[in-house]
Amino acid sequence: MKRFLLGSLLLTLLSAGPGEVRASRPNPGKEDSPTGYEIRVKLHNYPDSLNHFLRLGRYYWSGRYLVDTAVYHPENETYVFSGPESMEGGMYLLITGDDRYAEFVFDQNQHIGIETTYPQLFSSIRFEDSPENDLFVNFSKNGQADFEKVDELRKQLDAAKQDQDEAKAGKIQQEISALYDKMDQDRADFIQEHPGHLMSAIFKAQQDVHVPEAPASVPDSLKRQWKYEYYKNHFFDNYDLCDERMLHTPVLFQRVSAFQDKVLHMQNPDTIKYAWERLIEKTRCNPEMFKAFIAHPVDHYQRSLIIGQDAIWVYLAKKYYLGGDAWWASASLVENFRKRIERVEPLLIGNRPLDFSCPDTNVDTPEEMWVSVFSSPKRYTVVLFWSLSCVHCQTSVPKWHELYRKHGEDWDFDVIAICKDHDVAEWKQYIHKHGLQDWTNLCGKKATLDYDDKWDVTTTPTIYVLDEQKRIVTKMIEPEYLEEFLKSWEKSHPKP
Repeated sequence: MKRFLLGSLLLTLLSAGPGEVRASRPNPGKEDSPTGYEIRVKLHNYPDSLNHFLRLGRYYWSGRYLVDTAVYHPENETYVFSGPESMEGGMYLLITGDDRYAEFVFDQNQHIGIETTYPQLFSSIRFEDSPENDLFVNFSKNGQADFEKVDELRKQLDAAKQDQDEAKAGKIQQEISALYDKMDQDRADFIQEHPGHLMSAIFKAQQDVHVPEAPASVPDSLKRQWKYEYYKNHFFDNYDLCDERMLHTPVLFQRVSAFQDKVLHMQNPDTIKYAWERLIEKTRCNPEMFKAFIAHPVDHYQRSLIIGQDAIWVYLAKKYYLGGDAWWASASLVENFRKRIERVEPLLIGNRPLDFSCPDTNVDTPEEMWVSVFSSPKRYTVVLFWSLSCVHCQTSVPKWHELYRKHGEDWDFDVIAICKDHDVAEWKQYIHKHGLQDWTNLCGKKATLDYDDKWDVTTTPTIYVLDEQKRIVTKMIEPEYLEEFLKSWEKSHPKP
């Protein structure tokens, strides 16, 4: 969509750019309202070429969704959105046929009038029977004027710096700071004067968490960690996690994304999963918030490419989907989660997968010898599932072999390479051509276990690194990162 509404609030809210408009999601928890909703719109100068087409959208979590299409009444040139049930409070969008839009508050009073002029929808917008939008528009337009002053002052500041006029630059910087202080105070005043207004909840949510100094009893070496823990545990203090309206604004998902990608980024899986669990439990007061705060991390960590983060979604899905708390989930969805967890959980880092054996290069001969994937006495075993037809394997397997040849002894690791192809002759030829005879080669066409299922071999190459107890220490790692990983891992797992 083109962005034509740039009030002070929305300059802040939309800086990350919300998603595209999609079909509306159902709301199973919403009770019927006998009054319903009605939005009457008069849009001046609207081109005939757009066929008098108007839509109503709203925010939900990370995107914007269509909820209604206007019926045009030619007798009074009015477009009417209406329905028998009231809608969730939040930020809504009036959308033209060419995707221009204006945002407005839709909350307590759901029978309102809007009048505006195409194409600059917001600059001329007026409301009827909607005091909450009168407040929103006035505040946004006043704030817009302040932002324009800041922009002008920044240009003057850049010019002063180019002229190396430090005195002038310092004075301009003070003016900019004063304007920001004024805008902060304006928001604080709005919150105090209109505590029930949606914008008050949004303004409060935009305030960051103040982290105090660590108590004197905390050792200096742990003060930084104490501050991090405080910030993490209080990150949503300024959000009313029982207020469903926040789902229908951009600010909630922006905060969740910051929590996920900055506060929890690269923490160990246990830290992440318990942080999400604490947060989810705070949303039990509202079914829709509870749903969103469960569905998001489960979906996100299923798709994560960071090694070990599969443990996060498994933990959360077991507790909430298999535990019966996911009221929105169908029986088939829960069953799919159960099956997937049964397959993935034994392969989480720290777990010991099922042993199995395959024949070596004497496969299909009287001397056929079967070898266990747990047979190596070395401290580490790299179990490498590969295929002759796999393009990635053509580069990955030689890299692993070079690493094994150079460092297998000093890093104390073996490689057990299991080829999934059934053409034994071609497989043997490849081994001899590339000099792979010095590690363990097994023929995956025969096995004592369905390793595709029990080891979740859905693609090749699939790689697991096991310790001396045959527990998984990492997986799907590229050979060039093995040294760095082993050095890090051995710091916390020294030899006895």
